[in-house]
Amino acid sequence: SGDKLKDQKLPELTEGQILTVEGSALTAGKTKPPARFTEASLVKTLEEKGIGRPSTYAPTISTIEERTYVERQNKYLVPTELGEIVNELMEENFANIVDEKFTAKMENELDMVAEDKVNYVEMLKEFYGPFEKSVKNAEENAKKVKIPEVETDIKCELCGRNMVIKQGRFGKFLACPGYPEC
Repeated sequence: SGDKLKDQKLPELTEGQILTVEGSALTAGKTKPPARFTEASLVKTLEEKGIGRPSTYAPTISTIEERTYVERQNKYLVPTELGEIVNELMEENFANIVDEKFTAKMENELDMVAEDKVNYVEMLKEFYGPFEKSVKNAEENAKKVKIPEVETDIKCELCGRNMVIKQGRFGKFLACPGYPEC
């Protein structure tokens, strides 16, 4: 096993020497996606990583649901297509800010400001310079994303075309693909 091989030294090898394989094993297996968060497991993870405060956990969960970044499936919080897209855009354009270590560090610095151990103006200057650059970069380089519409079997009462499901700021809704003409 791995422990037996750990202390063994390789034999002397020369360039161009042909080596043979004396044994190998192929094992079949499936990878599992990570388990989805429940509200409780998400709060536990936030606590463990030092992100947020007990007073912010419920509003955070409400916000990601209201913005339709996640939806509840049984007891699990499952990312929506919009949530996946927003997450990808945030990771591409604000990698330092969505990093859990950054968030925990910021929480700690805010505590220090509250205790008058850190000057908040200096802390904001340190944060805002790189953040402003990230925002400008995102404005210039972020790709425009459109969530694909899903066609339904429901007919438009006016033109007879199949209605589509669109994603709006208040959630999903049915719309005629002929809009604005129809």
